[in-house]
Amino acid sequence: MEMIRLRAFQSAARDCALAALAALALMYHWAGEPVLAMKAGGIGFALVAVFMVLRAVQNAMQDVEYNEIWINLKRDERPPRAVAKRLICSASRQACYTFGWYAAGVSISLWALTIGAGLTGL
Repeated sequence: MEMIRLRAFQSAARDCALAALAALALMYHWAGEPVLAMKAGGIGFALVAVFMVLRAVQNAMQDVEYNEIWINLKRDERPPRAVAKRLICSASRQACYTFGWYAAGVSISLWALTIGAGLTGL
């Protein structure tokens, strides 16, 4: 079970990092205008959070043999197929929701900074 959880978090971390990279690239593009960059980051990281929730739903509907977590497990680490879907879906859901919450927290922080910078006149 621990290897399934580890593989699920590796997969979710990679998915979240690639989506966050797009949001960070957009923020870098508008680095000359900090308020606009923070607004873009807030929207971008909110989309990352939505993406992670959708990824959790997609993993739940996916067949176990085609799941990335199942493929990355060695043959001796794989649980019996009767319980594999339940274990993999649970671990994947937990990992995706964890990174989704992190992305949502970053989004809220960027929006708070945007409001604060707008009020101070930056």
